[in-house]
Amino acid sequence: MPHHNAHTRDDGEQLSTGSSLSSTLTSQIYERLRDDIVLCRLVPGQKLGLDLLKERYQVGMTPLREALYRLSASNLITLEDRKGFRVAPVSPEHLSEVIELRQIVEIALLTNAFQHATVEWESQIVAAFHRLLRIADFKFNPGPYDRGWEIAHREFHYTLLSTARLPMLTQFHIAMWDHSSRYRNLAFAGKKMPEHVFDGHKQLMDAVVSRDAELACMLLRRHITLATAHIMDNVFPTK
Repeated sequence: MPHHNAHTRDDGEQLSTGSSLSSTLTSQIYERLRDDIVLCRLVPGQKLGLDLLKERYQVGMTPLREALYRLSASNLITLEDRKGFRVAPVSPEHLSEVIELRQIVEIALLTNAFQHATVEWESQIVAAFHRLLRIADFKFNPGPYDRGWEIAHREFHYTLLSTARLPMLTQFHIAMWDHSSRYRNLAFAGKKMPEHVFDGHKQLMDAVVSRDAELACMLLRRHITLATAHIMDNVFPTK
């Protein structure tokens, strides 16, 4: 499925094409580390000892370090002087910033995507929506989410923005998406997610097929607001 280059990320079958085996291996480790952080298999604040990671991923120290530095650039992990790497902590202030930035960035990208809309784009969104339904077995999926669902959900939203021609903003969106996904998985691990949040995907697909940019932007803003409000309530409940 063709996408904007910056949005091509999946379950490992289409990894970044480096000029050497080393860069490919680094990309593989980066993907696995990122997914383990986003899926909360590596929890916020957890120390990332190099020896333990080397054993966990069965990889040499050089590609492991390179992958860790890449992840630190997106702030999913922190590098502390003389203390090594840790999974980034979470806070209500950080989540609020992620929510606000997602709204700003995704609305800007979606607006630009409509300016370069094609019939192929419409069909790709319909296909991405079908895959999301298929992986959820055509019923509401309350979580906890596995890697397959994360990939299908991510691909739907990436496809929605895939005709945008703003590569720098697209790269920033990838980072915001990963942070948002990590909070969602923290919020709904073993908990039931509100069903109406999922209605937004079909509404977004329909708006794109109708080429209604104004409606699509309004729906996307509402979709992000509804989803993240429930995330905030679950991760940082107010007493």
